Amino acid sequence: MIDKEQLAIRCLAAHKNLTPQRMQILEGLSRQHEPCSAYALKDALATQGHRYNISTVYRVLEFWEALQVVHKLTSNNTYVLCQDEHAEHVHVIRHCQQCATTHEDCQTSQALKLPQTLQSDGFQADPNQVIELTGVCQRCQDDGV
Repeated sequence: MIDKEQLAIRCLAAHKNLTPQRMQILEGLSRQHEPCSAYALKDALATQGHRYNISTVYRVLEFWEALQVVHKLTSNNTYVLCQDEHAEHVHVIRHCQQCATTHEDCQTSQALKLPQTLQSDGFQADPNQVIELTGVCQRCQDDGV
């Protein structure tokens, strides 16, 4: 469930506006049951009467990604909603390559203090990075898929 009040607060903190277009694209992504490409999201929104240019969809997804609301999975160029409200640490997402499910591993994320550790030698890491672990989930292993 998307908390519009929290989204508005994040937008205000970033000196950005929470536009209807940004909300529609985010809500469209939230209705997807698995990681979604920008093109698939564009098509899904079109079936609901929202016709957006693909560059608009990408731009809005990048907007939400910058605000840590959406994560981009680089292994297959898809997007998922952030499942945790944590901030300022590395996000760890487990991505099953067989069934395409994702799970944001908050316990592992909270244990990683990578940005702070790297700063000790002068390297300034982006504190909102996503580490994507690809593999096969337990369900797929059990099913022998």
